[in-house]
Formats: sequence, C-alpha cells, structure tokens
Amino acid sequence: MRDFDRLLPDDLLKSAVMCGEEAGFLYGETLCAISIATNHLIAILGLESFELIKDGFKVISYSGYDSSIPFSGDWKEYVFANNAAAEHWAKENRLGDKHVYILTSASEAEFMSLPGHIK
Repeated sequence: MRDFDRLLPDDLLKSAVMCGEEAGFLYGETLCAISIATNHLIAILGLESFELIKDGFKVISYSGYDSSIPFSGDWKEYVFANNAAAEHWAKENRLGDKHVYILTSASEAEFMSLPGHIK
C-alpha cells in the first residue's frame, strides 16, 4: 500500500471505484484527495481520467507532468508544484458523474527509492 493510500479517510476510500488496487475518485473527491496529499507532503505525479463503462474503465486522458517539474532537492517545493499542476489539470479536465480520476503519487521516501533517482 502506498503512503498516500494510508492517509485517505475511510469515507473517501469507500466512495472510490476500484481499478485493480488503485482507487478512482469522482471529480470532487479528486480535489479533496489532492488537498490531503498536499497537506501530508505527498506529490501527485500524474492523473488519469477514466469513463466508467459496463465492462470496466475506458481511458479518457492522462497527465504526467513529473518530468516537466524538476526535483531541485526541496521536497516541499516539489510537492506544491506537482500538486498545483494536478489540481489545475483536474479543473481543466472536469468530467461528469460517470468518470473517475486515478492519482499517481509518491511520498518523499517512495520518490527517493525510485530506480534511477539520484540521491
């Protein structure tokens, strides 16, 4: 389980639509999850949007901006930049009730342990 998942309140997780082991959130819950991540210094590295269909999920769009926001060594700055981009992307790509968003996240410890990350 990711550090981010452990921070989410039970009511938020109960309202999620599961895609494998990842939680898909409606628009309002997505903004709430981003806020929780920011408050706990968890970086949102990207968002995927899905349409809920009879047999599962249909990918609508993806935004991965972690490569365009360089990590300078200041984790708090990195979190705020990524999470502001996540919130902006969600607001610019607001979808209806039959759609969910999955957030790709990393705590500082998770980020530092990624393969290829220079410590």
